This record gives sequence, structure tokens and C-alpha cells, in this order.
Amino acid sequence: MIDVEKLKAQLDLRQLVERDLGKPRFRGRDYAAFKCPLHSEHKGYSLVVYAHHWRCFGKCHAGGDAIAWVQHYHQITFHEACERLANGDLPQIETVNTARRAPEPEAQPPDAAWQVKARRIIDQARERLWSPEGQRAWGYLIWERGLSEKIIELAQLGYLPGAPTAWREIDGLNVPCGILIPWIVEDAVWGIKVRRAAGEQRYQQVIGGNIRGCLYLADRILPGTPLIITEGEFDALIAWQLCGDFARAAAIGSASHARIDRRWYGVLLGVPRIIACMDADAAGAGAAAQLATLSGAVKCVQVPSGKDLSEFYQQVGENVVKEWLRTVISEGVRS
Repeated sequence: MIDVEKLKAQLDLRQLVERDLGKPRFRGRDYAAFKCPLHSEHKGYSLVVYAHHWRCFGKCHAGGDAIAWVQHYHQITFHEACERLANGDLPQIETVNTARRAPEPEAQPPDAAWQVKARRIIDQARERLWSPEGQRAWGYLIWERGLSEKIIELAQLGYLPGAPTAWREIDGLNVPCGILIPWIVEDAVWGIKVRRAAGEQRYQQVIGGNIRGCLYLADRILPGTPLIITEGEFDALIAWQLCGDFARAAAIGSASHARIDRRWYGVLLGVPRIIACMDADAAGAGAAAQLATLSGAVKCVQVPSGKDLSEFYQQVGENVVKEWLRTVISEGVRS
């Protein structure tokens, strides 16, 4: 008799799929992304594969474990798939190292000295944004991003004037010029990200922060209230602005930061439904798949048009996006 659970635990599904499809187009620390053969995908790389599960975020929405992959891809029965895997019919599959490792410590904000300096930078940037020299940045936030004055103030956004790719030294910290997005949770400054006006890398961070260990807007999450997790900070701010009381929003900051630190698990436990709305690209699909492993409360969605929630908002306007958010949240709660 085949021990199905033991069989699945011993396989690294990424290697199994790679054997069938060849090298992935994108590879992260925990996932690999491929064109999905199940719906003959031509554009994009919607098939995201982890060590023990896979999912297509494209047209077919198929997913499952190693056995499900063999069934779907080779078009055989469940019993045949189990036998094929058990008999070693798929060579060069290495077993996964299942040895237990000690849990990593919870993430911590930067030390007090760095936070004092960061606070001065944030306060200075806020003053600049609301001054005459911040008018251009103000116009970008209001007219191009669609943020309200209330959200701009609550998020403590700021502006540091200078050439598009310039840096300035403030209190011994090198700060990029541009629109400052502070990561402040429970009165602790975890980091400062800056959206620059130009340059190959539009988003830069002030060195010394710990944005990777944080969850943007985590202290705005409410127990019993659905949550929308986006990739970017501006997407989360738009969602927060539009949702009002029916949902809250947070952001991971980057597709490469989809692994949420366990420090925030307690905050997420009280959320009845989490909507993971990542960017509509392969990296976003990978991030969504990783967030989906948090719990059964996670539902992964993509905006109907545009790359992300901000672009969707710019294309169709407030009322359409608000109605779409209400729909995906209500469908998630019912499911």
C-alpha cells in the first residue's frame, strides 16, 4: 500500500515540475514560476510552484500537490499518479530536507538612536511637503496617485527636494531625494522608503531600517475586519482610502518580502479574510502564492486591468475600484 502523505513529503515539487517543463523563467528563494501548460499559456508566467504545492494564477486556476501535478500534466488517474511517483518513474527527484530548525526570532525595529534620526528626517520631509517647495510632489500624490489629504497626513508622507537621483546627508544618514514613505508601526520607525522621480531603481531605502521585518500599516489592522494585503505602499494607501470601515489594508513593500515575519501573526489571527492583491506579473504571482500558505483565510486576486491597484484606480476611477474591492471581499467571506 502506498503511503501518499509520506510520498508527497519526500518530493520537492519544484524539481518535479522543472523536469517536465524545463528551467523556470523566474526563481525566488522559495518558488519557481513557469508558463502554465494546462491552459497553453503564451504570455506571462502564471504557474507558481513551491516545494509541496503549486497553483496557476492565470486562466485555469488549477493547483494542488505533487500527485495533482502528475495527474493534470500527464493526464492520468490519481492511482496511476501515485504508482508512478512511488515506483520512481520520474528520475532525478531529490528528497526534501525535513529536519526541524529552531524558529527564527521575531523581527525587531531598528535601535533607538537610529529611530531618533529617522524621526527628524520624517518631520523635516513632512514640513517640506506642505510648503511651497513641495507643490510638485503634492500634485503627484493628489492628482497622479489619487491620494486624499487625510491619507497623506495619516501616512506621514513627506518630501525631500533635490535632483531626481540625488542623496542628502541628514543627521549622519544618507537619504534619497524624493517622496518619503515612513514605515511606522506602533510608534516605532521600522524604515524609510523613498519614491524617486527618476532613475533605474525608483524606490530606495534609508540604510539602517528593517522594512523586511515589518508589515506596512500593521497597526491599522482591526480584529474581525477583512484585510487587503498589497505589494506596494501606495496600493495599500489607496485601498485604505477607499475601503473605509468595511476593510483595512497593509503592504509587504516588495514581492521579495512576501514571507511575513511571525511577529505579525498575532495581528493577522483575528482577521476573518485576507485578500492578497499583488502586482499582475510573475513576481507578484509568486508573492501571492507564498501569502496563500499563511492560512485558509487568504484569497488571492488580481486587478481586472492594469499592473496593480494604483494603476487600476487611475484607469477606472474611485467608484469602480471601490465596488470591485467590496465584491472580492464579500466573495472571500462567503467562500
